[in-house]
Amino acid sequence: MAGAGKKWLLGCGLGCGIPVLVVTVVTIVGGARMMKPFDGAIADQKELTAAYGARDAWTPPVDGLTPDRLESFLAVRRALQPQCADFAELASKFKRIEDLEEDGKEPTKGDVFKAVGGLTSAVFGIAGKIGSFTAARNEALLANGMGLGEYIWIYTLAYNSDQGHPPNQDFDTGDGGRDFSAKEQRVIRSLMANHADALAAAGRAEEAALWRAEIDRLERAETNGVPFPDGALPAEITDQLAPRRDELAALYCAESSAFEFGRVHKRGLSVSSE
Repeated sequence: MAGAGKKWLLGCGLGCGIPVLVVTVVTIVGGARMMKPFDGAIADQKELTAAYGARDAWTPPVDGLTPDRLESFLAVRRALQPQCADFAELASKFKRIEDLEEDGKEPTKGDVFKAVGGLTSAVFGIAGKIGSFTAARNEALLANGMGLGEYIWIYTLAYNSDQGHPPNQDFDTGDGGRDFSAKEQRVIRSLMANHADALAAAGRAEEAALWRAEIDRLERAETNGVPFPDGALPAEITDQLAPRRDELAALYCAESSAFEFGRVHKRGLSVSSE
């Protein structure tokens, strides 16, 4: 995520005497505090799995994105807006460093220390914000009767397939985007396969074949993992999204897009997200 300006300021800041001891103490003290949201996220994660199964085991229904399920999804998105604002605030601290570099003037020592101080707090804040986001998402899912698999399904179709947002945008720039990770792609393809199986079992063989063909395309081609990109979604899904498209767009958050599908795991004071 760090650009040249960020790297330069980090190097200059350390060379100009930023107290490393203080940084180390902040890390140690902050560690226990940052674990709290992860603990909550993991507890809710277990409850979600018990109620709705693993995220890749959920079967999308044959009737698609019904109004009640879209409303539940929108309720989760509304609940996550404060976390989106938190990521946007972190992003602004990274942006200040890029602005210093692009200004064309030699920054003063005060500018450097101010920018590095903001970046330091942002770096230390990222882990806690990810934990808080995951906890808030899991709480909202439980409150709205939705499992993580269904959330990933609707998010992918609404934001990546229908609206064309790239996966995993850089939270501190909002620019570009990367591919879905290999694990995310496997989850999405599993959900697509479950949906195809449900369609076939309902006697809708032609629709099932369409989803299976898209799975084959995603497995064969060099793609970013987004199913039915560039307006190619089945007409039924597009029609179901249309009445809520503006609301969905208003609740999209580029800064949190890389953390939307994650599950967290904890071992001692070590936490990982996947």
